[in-house]
Amino acid sequence: MSIADDEAEKAYPTRYWNGTHVKEQFYCDTDDLQEAYLCGRAAPPTNAEIEAVAKRLCWNSCKWDGVDSYAAKDEDDAWDYVGEIPGFHAEYIRQAKGMLEAERKAVNE
Repeated sequence: MSIADDEAEKAYPTRYWNGTHVKEQFYCDTDDLQEAYLCGRAAPPTNAEIEAVAKRLCWNSCKWDGVDSYAAKDEDDAWDYVGEIPGFHAEYIRQAKGMLEAERKAVNE
């Protein structure tokens, strides 16, 4: 299950009619759907989104403490490696937050 699916299930758990296996249904119009889309699009980034961007920034940087000799296998390996260097995770997370905030601002203006 994706993070988004998990969050949606927690926010809006599946409901069934009177103990049956028949899901409750509701009806909405396009205004409701547009409002739901806008709420999701404008929502602040989650910690999982921030960490995913931070890992990608780390992976793309290839500049870990000035040493390019470490050959990471993938993003997770690079993230683990820089976690051993004080302040590196925090800096990548700071950059990721800034990028995601700029993206959210751009789509909402």
